[in-house]
Amino acid sequence: MIHGKRIFLFPLILLALALAHSPLLAASHEEHQHGGHEHHMKAEAAADTGQEPVFSAMPAPGKKVSIGNGGYLIYGFDKKPKMGTVIMKVEVFSADGKKDTSLEILGDSGMPSMRGAHETGDLPFKLSQKGDYLLPVNIVMPGDWEIRLTIKKDGQVVYRGSYKFDV
Repeated sequence: MIHGKRIFLFPLILLALALAHSPLLAASHEEHQHGGHEHHMKAEAAADTGQEPVFSAMPAPGKKVSIGNGGYLIYGFDKKPKMGTVIMKVEVFSADGKKDTSLEILGDSGMPSMRGAHETGDLPFKLSQKGDYLLPVNIVMPGDWEIRLTIKKDGQVVYRGSYKFDV
């Protein structure tokens, strides 16, 4: 009986070895290797662009926040942040104290303790007729929240700031 099992196993081993080197499996294996290499290349490209952007902590609403070159912003909300929608308002002033409406402001809101669950991604602030930058922020649950601002002038980032609050 043992001799019979050996005769049966030997052809199975040969078949397994032959299939491992067949073009179908080889192509599949190459694609898998290429996909892994591609993923590694993407990771390297992301690493080449640097670290995650750094957002400096902003003071409480209503305070001046320096954005460089003598310019500053003052931000606030239409009401105390709570469940529902609140409007964040940002006023930007140049070094001479005049409103600056030439900027692009992006806002990303979310819950730091639940990264990836509630982030909006960068949304553009809308410029009002009064020259205020406005962004609706949807607060969908109680907890810790953060709004991160990115301010650009002529396509270049001039300031990144973050305001954290609890609802």
